[in-house]
Amino acid sequence: MSDNVRVERGWIYIKGTRQDDGTIAMGTGEMRFSPFEAISQRADAQITWGHILKASVQRLAFWRR
Repeated sequence: MSDNVRVERGWIYIKGTRQDDGTIAMGTGEMRFSPFEAISQRADAQITWGHILKASVQRLAFWRR
């Protein structure tokens, strides 16, 4: 599950694309979410609160520079 999700520079990337019915097909393509967007997409995209927290901290550190 975690191999489909990575966090870089405050963005959450998942290996998946949006299908016609609005669900996410894992393993095809790549999608990018902000931490705020990821909260609403958690169930479909298999994003954990840890991923969201990590991305939020990275964004905060970036803006504090």
